[in-house]
Amino acid sequence: MPVALYGMVIFLTNVTRALIGLPIGYLSDHTRSRWGRRLPFMFVSALPMLVLFVLLWTPPVRGASTWNLVYLGVILLLYRVASSMLQIPYRALLPELALTDQHRVRMSAWFASFELAGMVIGSFAGIVIGKLGYGTTALIYAVAALPLFYLPFLVLREHPGRQIAVTERLDFRQSLSTTLDNRPFLVLIAARTLGWSATTLLQAVIPFIVTEVCLLSVADTLFFYLPAMAASLLCYPLLTWLSKRLGKWRVFSASLLASALVLPGLMFVGDWLPVSLLVQGIAWVTLQAIAVSGFTLLLPAFIAELTDHDEMLTGQRREGAYTAVVGFLDHVTSGITLALLPPLLLLGRSHTDPRGPLGVRMVGVVGGVMIFSAFLIFLRYPFRVRQAR
Repeated sequence: MPVALYGMVIFLTNVTRALIGLPIGYLSDHTRSRWGRRLPFMFVSALPMLVLFVLLWTPPVRGASTWNLVYLGVILLLYRVASSMLQIPYRALLPELALTDQHRVRMSAWFASFELAGMVIGSFAGIVIGKLGYGTTALIYAVAALPLFYLPFLVLREHPGRQIAVTERLDFRQSLSTTLDNRPFLVLIAARTLGWSATTLLQAVIPFIVTEVCLLSVADTLFFYLPAMAASLLCYPLLTWLSKRLGKWRVFSASLLASALVLPGLMFVGDWLPVSLLVQGIAWVTLQAIAVSGFTLLLPAFIAELTDHDEMLTGQRREGAYTAVVGFLDHVTSGITLALLPPLLLLGRSHTDPRGPLGVRMVGVVGGVMIFSAFLIFLRYPFRVRQAR
């Protein structure tokens, strides 16, 4: 398909995904059904999302064709909508299922663990694609995921009494305005946005670290991801215990500070050390994964805490609105951050290390500054010791 127009389709569908999440979050807050507020959205969207996922890999015309571009635009747009209808209510369920702060931290750890496990499983798709092709591989993954999407409906029950009466509902504009007027939420989301920007940069630049700094092949990227994921999984039980002993604010803050200190270490990966570039690169990526694990783990528990605070102010449970705003800012931030990456990579090669591009290494410095700024902002978060009701 035409490359220039392909970029336009991706941009437009990403914008749609960012915008559609806000009304989905609002509607999931105000839905009334015998299944509760969130589960109907998840039930209706799971199967269509998987079907659309398979269709993404089955273009109608073999070879280059404008029809493939039209097909991609339609299917990808529908996929984005179905995915948002599933993910936003799903993430808004945490305060419904866990009522205490400790329980929420533990559940957040389970959420994060299974997301990492999914990434590990997804990382083996390349092997299956090489043997069976894209369409068949997508079908295998979709069939395997289908029962995982619907099995929870046998046991999930939302907390009773949280559906908002029709006479008490805020309209969409009022709901969004009230959400953005929550000062503790603004502090959290500002820190989250900067931290998300840094992690987005890091994830995008890892293949360049593998090929340009460590002088390996793209296929070796897997050896960098797997140890980092394993290290994060091993950290989650410890972080849960530390959050119980020290409080999640201290763990979250320490994670931001540790990540800000580790990220610039990319500047020092080079052949002047008596260790192979492969080992240096894997060690740095793994250490960064350990440092940032508290940041990635604890955000859902903070959002749940803020929805409790919002209920005291408004008398309503509006988890969907908060989750949708976080998702919207994540999508916008990812787009802006990835647009900043090419200028960084164009900085050229370092005079002190001609074998390693300066632009790739500078991602560590820029990311470190972003996360340190997030740490300074998060120091203003008011609820340092707080238990959920």
